[in-house]
Amino acid sequence: MTALMLSYSKDLPESLTRLNKAGGQYKRAAITVQSLMGKSTMGALASDLLSTLKTTNHGESRINKCVKYDLTGRCRLITIQDNGCVHLCFAGTHDDADKWLDKNRGLTLVRDKRGRANVVQMRASGDNPEQAQLGLAELRVGPMLDRLPEEDVEVLLQDLNHREIRAIGNLTASDNEAEIQAACQPVADDERRMALEDALLSVRLDKDEQAKARLDAYLGRSLPVAELSDEEICAMVASKQVQFANSYDPNYQKVFDYILDKGSYMEWMLFLHPDQQKFVDTRYSGVAKLSGVSGSGKTCILVKRALALALESEHETVLILTLNRQLAKLIHEMVESLCPDDVRQRIEVKPLFQLSQELLHEFEPQNDKLYDDVTWKSQEHIDEIWREFYRCELNNNSARILERLHDSLIARNVDAEQYIREEFDWLRSALAPQERKKYLSIERKGRGYNLDKRHRHLVIDGLSAWEKKMEAIGISDYLGLSTALQKHLDKIEPRYRHILVDESQDFGTIEYRLIRHLVSKSGDDLFFCGDAAQQISPKHASFKAAGIDLPSVRSFKISQNYRNGREILEAAYSILESNLSEQMLESEDFEILSPEHANFSSSAPIMLEAQSPAIGFGHALNYINEELDQHPSRKGCLVLCGYSLHQIQHFGRKVGLPVLDGTSSIGDKRLHLSDLEHSKGFEFDYVIILNCVEGVLPDAFKPEAEQHRDLARFYVAMTRAKHQLVISYSGERSSLLMASDDHFLTDSWINYLPCEKAERHGMPPSLNAIRNQGDPGQLDKRMKSLSGPDFLYTRKATGLPSLLIEKLRKVIPGRGRIINGERVEWETIEMAERDIGISPRSRQAFGPEGLKQFKHLLDDLGGKRQVDD
Repeated sequence: MTALMLSYSKDLPESLTRLNKAGGQYKRAAITVQSLMGKSTMGALASDLLSTLKTTNHGESRINKCVKYDLTGRCRLITIQDNGCVHLCFAGTHDDADKWLDKNRGLTLVRDKRGRANVVQMRASGDNPEQAQLGLAELRVGPMLDRLPEEDVEVLLQDLNHREIRAIGNLTASDNEAEIQAACQPVADDERRMALEDALLSVRLDKDEQAKARLDAYLGRSLPVAELSDEEICAMVASKQVQFANSYDPNYQKVFDYILDKGSYMEWMLFLHPDQQKFVDTRYSGVAKLSGVSGSGKTCILVKRALALALESEHETVLILTLNRQLAKLIHEMVESLCPDDVRQRIEVKPLFQLSQELLHEFEPQNDKLYDDVTWKSQEHIDEIWREFYRCELNNNSARILERLHDSLIARNVDAEQYIREEFDWLRSALAPQERKKYLSIERKGRGYNLDKRHRHLVIDGLSAWEKKMEAIGISDYLGLSTALQKHLDKIEPRYRHILVDESQDFGTIEYRLIRHLVSKSGDDLFFCGDAAQQISPKHASFKAAGIDLPSVRSFKISQNYRNGREILEAAYSILESNLSEQMLESEDFEILSPEHANFSSSAPIMLEAQSPAIGFGHALNYINEELDQHPSRKGCLVLCGYSLHQIQHFGRKVGLPVLDGTSSIGDKRLHLSDLEHSKGFEFDYVIILNCVEGVLPDAFKPEAEQHRDLARFYVAMTRAKHQLVISYSGERSSLLMASDDHFLTDSWINYLPCEKAERHGMPPSLNAIRNQGDPGQLDKRMKSLSGPDFLYTRKATGLPSLLIEKLRKVIPGRGRIINGERVEWETIEMAERDIGISPRSRQAFGPEGLKQFKHLLDDLGGKRQVDD
């Protein structure tokens, strides 16, 4: 037999560890199996390696297709060999091997419904000695049938009468194997009865996933490998139960080491591990999705797959689509470097913003100047226009309808200005304009706070006002473009043969809907690459709602990291694992990468404390420039936490560094600046992440249930580093870092670079500072000089009690009012402060509790001058 696939079970490494610890002949038995796996990794065929071992004298009936081998010390290696697949199950002493076979009788190698190699126990046993020692009170209680999928139960119990169904439904884990079999006896069909018995016996042993896998096998959702073609076997991916012992060219490691150390940036980005090649070569009958953990090379796979499809479609066009403009530029450069001229012309690479602009130019040529994120009238960025709109400046009060929602959110310590903007994005990503009434009752999955129907009405009205503002000023963002295209969907004809989407987890439903219209339904029409652990956008995302049919058998995962040094990966992994939230774990696609999958070692990550953020930036710039001077072919990135891309663009111009914003080529520059979000998709030899302090990472002004997105951004940024990762902070370091000291060398910048003097470049400007460059005096306003409504837009107002928020808005409205010669309403906070010290009537305007809270606020404000950022 020529082996197409060599795999091993999750039990094998543990069994080899036990043999190693036993020493002597047992250890030699373990070394034999480990050597077999190692040689396979270097390119030898499993069939050739197994031929060097002696099979046992007796066959094995407990597992079909089982082949046992003799090892030293009367040990056994148990394998399943079927249709070109060799699966290493267990290695142990003769007695341990017998116990393992008894416990796993009926085990079969299958391809499950998600295209993964898996094992299912086709003839389960309910006799578990460990369970027999437990008292019945310790067993899980309740009907076992309730732990099986309801739709599967209906199939299993069809044709049974009420009494027979009740007997099966009353079975619990306290019933023995004979009682379970007796209750299932009325099921006439032998295969169906055995499937039901096996599922219940697995549930009895608290193996719910095994039970569901058994039902998948019975119902045809998974298939034994015996029924698969060679192509289908080669297309399988690993699962938690079955891992692959990689087989590849023995020269791979030499080439890898050379490119890692001396290769160009583009050579590294286009370097593909042989195990990834199947995702380039496999052809699918329709939509397919590849989920890959950070560092798994998804973008490289996508680019090389696009080339392969373009070679097969000589007269048709392939589109590679992503959200991030800088990532689109990188992919374009990868395509330019990889593809021959005649093929390159048939591959388009575009960010969604550009694609939407082009389509709107076709359908609405009169609105060319509207659809941009920098207004053509004043060259203001959309972040500045949003603040102007939201804070009702320049005599535009259309956002005042949001005040009630704003006050509710800031009372819950949420940055309402940012949260409402993200809520607009969520609504636009979920529903076309004509569907927005559904928002009043739709589940807002991924959002941290419930909004009642009254508040949802305000969101709809506020979004309508914002869209009118954008249209009037001549500006838009990419979701505005996607929304505008919804009314033209019936005009959009398929114009691509294949569309490949990178970072697909950040697309929303209406964007998926647009993509679906751009390509005809056919083989390999849509290919999505993404990773739920890297999701950073609060959007509604549903393939089904967008009309995209993605069966589970065409959804695959890569769980191995090929791009990061082991030490960097371990550090990133420890931070991710120790800060996991329920929101992350709820995602079906979410999977944590085990750090032993890294291919090479790197320098130990470093965590350094700075005297201030600005001094920390100066030290980081000195350090990374020194490293790049010593290694001219390498590249670095300084990632700044707590700042928007717009702010970092201004800072980049000040310090003379390019920013990852789509305006510069990675290949041209050795050092870039980035925010956390836009570093994704890139890889650098050196990454320094700055300002990793509590309150910024995660953002203290986000709902706690949404702070996991900051963890995702941080995890992605850490895994951009290939050789060296540095974390920098000043003051109280982020709580995300608290459990990670074992993975970092910790010190201060002063001690680490004792001879370097940090040049002070400052830090990125606040949005207000950018907006008020023409009027610096605006930044000198004291907080107390603001009216109540204006103050409620500042960060200092976030977290104030609801009563005080109400009083600030009501009695300090920005205009004065006098009753019987005494003021009861004021223009500014400082005017109210003056009068409550001398006038009982003025104090009465606040009420006893309101006055107490107002005085606390005055003490807190003290002499602070700067308005919020």
